[in-house]
Amino acid sequence: MCLSCGCGSPNDSKGDPRNITLEQLQAAAEAAGIPVDEAAANILEGVSKSEA
Repeated sequence: MCLSCGCGSPNDSKGDPRNITLEQLQAAAEAAGIPVDEAAANILEGVSKSEA
């Protein structure tokens, strides 16, 4: 769903590289040596902390 907009197409950036895709999340997880769901949780936690 270009993960950032929630459209339901996980690898469609809609032609805008600022949209986050599942492929990008998978690459980031691989770079960190962690599962994709953990990377996603870490992102959510980071965002939550930055809003405090």
